[in-house]
Amino acid sequence: MKQPILFSTRTLLGCASALAAAGVLSLSACGGGSKTDASTVTVQGDVPIVYAKRVNTIGLNPTNGGPTAPGGDLMIREKSSPSAPEHNMTTQFTMGKGDVATPEVSWDGKKILFSMRCPTANAVQVGGVAACTGHWNIWEYDMTTGGLTGGTFRRVTSSTNDDDMHPVYLPAGQGIVFTSNRQTESMPNQALGHSYYALDEYERERVFNLHTMALDGSGITQISFNQSHDRNPVIRPNGQIMFSRWDHVGGRNHFKVFTVNPDGTDMFVLYGSHSDGNSFLHPRDMDPSGKYAGFLTSDLMPLQRTHEGGALMLIDAANYSEQNTPAKKSVAAVGGQVQATDKAINLDRGVSTFGRITGPYPLWDGTNRVLVSYRPCEVTKNGVVVPCSTLSAAELALLADMDRPIAETQADPVQDNVPPPYAVYMFDPANQSMLPVATPPAGFMYVDVAAIQARTEPTTVAAAPLDTTLASQHMGTLDVRSVYDTDGLGRMGEGMLAGADANPGCTAPLIPQTTPVDVNDTRATVADINKMKDPANAAYNCAPARFIRAVRAVAPPTSMMKMRSSLGETEFEAQQVLGYAPIEPDGSFKLNVPADTPIALAVIDAQGRALQTHTNWIQVRPGERRTCDGCHSPRRGAPINSGATVNTVPAGILASMASAHQSGETMADTHVRLDPTAAMLKPDMVSTDIWADTAKTGVTARPAVALRFTGNANPADDLVTPVPVNGVINYPTHIQPLWNRDRGANTCTTCHNISDHTDLSATIGGDGRVVSYDRLMIGDPQLDSSGRPIIFFDDGVPMIQRLDALVNTAASEGEAGGLARKSRLMEILSGQSLMSDDAAKAAHPNPPSSAPDHSKMLNAAEKRLLAEWIDTGGKYYNDPFDPTSGTRMVPTLDEDSFIASVYPILESTCAGCHQARGSDNKPTGATSFTNNRFVLTGDPDGDWGVTMTMVSDTCHPPVDYLLARPSTIPHPDGATSQTTAVLPANSANYATIANWIAAGCLTP
Repeated sequence: MKQPILFSTRTLLGCASALAAAGVLSLSACGGGSKTDASTVTVQGDVPIVYAKRVNTIGLNPTNGGPTAPGGDLMIREKSSPSAPEHNMTTQFTMGKGDVATPEVSWDGKKILFSMRCPTANAVQVGGVAACTGHWNIWEYDMTTGGLTGGTFRRVTSSTNDDDMHPVYLPAGQGIVFTSNRQTESMPNQALGHSYYALDEYERERVFNLHTMALDGSGITQISFNQSHDRNPVIRPNGQIMFSRWDHVGGRNHFKVFTVNPDGTDMFVLYGSHSDGNSFLHPRDMDPSGKYAGFLTSDLMPLQRTHEGGALMLIDAANYSEQNTPAKKSVAAVGGQVQATDKAINLDRGVSTFGRITGPYPLWDGTNRVLVSYRPCEVTKNGVVVPCSTLSAAELALLADMDRPIAETQADPVQDNVPPPYAVYMFDPANQSMLPVATPPAGFMYVDVAAIQARTEPTTVAAAPLDTTLASQHMGTLDVRSVYDTDGLGRMGEGMLAGADANPGCTAPLIPQTTPVDVNDTRATVADINKMKDPANAAYNCAPARFIRAVRAVAPPTSMMKMRSSLGETEFEAQQVLGYAPIEPDGSFKLNVPADTPIALAVIDAQGRALQTHTNWIQVRPGERRTCDGCHSPRRGAPINSGATVNTVPAGILASMASAHQSGETMADTHVRLDPTAAMLKPDMVSTDIWADTAKTGVTARPAVALRFTGNANPADDLVTPVPVNGVINYPTHIQPLWNRDRGANTCTTCHNISDHTDLSATIGGDGRVVSYDRLMIGDPQLDSSGRPIIFFDDGVPMIQRLDALVNTAASEGEAGGLARKSRLMEILSGQSLMSDDAAKAAHPNPPSSAPDHSKMLNAAEKRLLAEWIDTGGKYYNDPFDPTSGTRMVPTLDEDSFIASVYPILESTCAGCHQARGSDNKPTGATSFTNNRFVLTGDPDGDWGVTMTMVSDTCHPPVDYLLARPSTIPHPDGATSQTTAVLPANSANYATIANWIAAGCLTP
């Protein structure tokens, strides 16, 4: 018997072409040795496997929910060996015109769930009905009686309008979890009373969320409510669903690992929100009984342009919530994630010398091995595919240089553009062996591999107790023990504060610190809750957090024209302010919010400005009570507002409140129990101290706050301009009138007009928006010594270096400060130095002493309105259905004609620059290419959706962004050497796009 060939990834991954098209493993290209016939290789264990055969030209990206191309099928290999027989199981349905993805094996190893899409023209039946619907459906292959190749097929879902992907069996026969763009709950209940399918936060394609159903396909229920895709669900040993979530709010733009119960309760991030790398996809648990029990495998990659290929990661999720964030002191400070291979694979875009890996599948058989799909590093050199190992150091350096102009890189003889020939391998981390198992034919790839073997069935998750009254109202509860329980980043700590936050007479630290009580707490200090909640302590009146603001997402609708223009110069999507609730002195709050709704929260100061910006979406199911230790609290030990701290009743508290307190209750728990209406969101910020017994010596109540749009104690503090309705702020309707308002001597526009550097007038500019909006949102070009704009290259795209704008909408996972407090505009109009940086202060100095006192120009309600607008992202319109927004549906422009005529032009002309840009764990910088939201990923469905947002007037095609911008010089703005437009107005491609747009013109 021939022995298996073992070779280190030092050999395999350093080899530029590990597999030839004929399926022969080549070691000679790695520096020596003869070719070995891969059919002689036997992989220990002889595990039958299933995988998807797909054409390798599909635009696989994390951002693509259900990409497809004809030619896919479900494949079964009888053993995990290149010599084992391979069977195409679905060609009877696909007939070479369909596609297959994401097979998953049942816990007993006898059934396979998978997704299949085939055209309705395929005249084939299953169970007496037409098998193909033209969309992705869930299918099951049952091998119980027929064995590997003699089983029976059953179609579980049969939608002709929706796409269902990545099905997984729930334990104990509970049913199936899958990801789908059905949006069964959110579609009929979108914001502002509308019903429509939501697009992702790139305005590209219908959002895929998690759904569950019974084994027979009945009872389909949506359990996740993200604004972008939830992908790759699997079941953890504890019965929870683990999945990859596209976490995209503002500058936060990445995929991280989340968990949720099968009923949709207790959704929470498991790992990686602030860890290196952008997108953790395909997470799975390693063998729970093996060496790596508690570890996850995942591939880690950029957001786009690597065909979902990245590094194979081992993640210690049992001991770390983040990279270098241990769960307790006994765990090393450094750790959390490591590449499993001893040769580092590129985590970012660009060439990866040692290839890329996708779709890891750990075996639960005691061997700690992992099935993977691997692609070697190959490029084209003068049009010929060659291994990366044949390139010179200079050629590799050019490929790695992301700061060169796109036009220059496109002229290089070496291009990183080879479609991925993913093949199946068996990886053993113990000896770093990577053995070939299955090699695809030319033009195809093998992905989504799974072992056909029994696995230990997970436990089931006990149903959470639900509040039936709230459930009947379609509401749930958010219960936070203290906003001051924050993590090592201090996102609700002293670093969020400024000197102006101190109340008059406050002599104590705004957030006093103490040593943690929990011996496992790795933080040096934490907020001293005992001091902050004691009315007899100076800290009681210094606590900066006064309210919680709840907002909900307003999802972008499908096929909506002019969406990009109506959203404006921001990376935030539209939002609706739901209301406010008070934060108690101990930092606790408890509020009821709409269930099955994407919710974001912000901690608010007494003047209505956010102390921090929440950049991910949370949810509650009907009747669910979601509890959190704190605001961005670390996942470790006990909350700081627990134990003796939470049960301590300071002497300065009113006797009635002291006697009402029950063991374990926070102040918010007690308040809401005594007055259930306290948990209801209010339209205004109104709070009166109910805790302090001012009859006692040394006790002072917290200042009362009452900040309304209208009905304030002083009528001079009311809005006289339009009041937002339903929590929706639209710049032209609500903010522009602030600048136009007659304030006696003059208006803002009396000074700030076309003759002034900061034009706040309502004149319509070239982009169709009032000029004041752009002046506030876009910083001026930074000039060199010759007076010319400074140019830099961002991933090959020329950009103008800009000074800070008056309004700052930069918010990401590494920078969560409140937007209004970071904006120079708010500082000038409040007369306070808050959180803007030195560059912003230099770009926009205080008005001269001869100017009116700007801190008195806006009243309290106007400042609150301005803060709400900035804190929610500074959009031009938050209501895409407002008749003045210019956005509308265009049913006469169809996707088929787009794919046939326009899509090829965009791919060849625009896609090189217009790529998705994921975020990292660093603070966001100045305005950059990330603000260009016309993102093309190579998926026709998604590229059709985002292209529609660039069309504003079908009857006048030249004015549309899609044509107007690329037909001008320069485009992009930072280009300095252009002599020809990207899309000249006299070109055939321009005419093709113009004619396509004009076909949508509906004349009366």
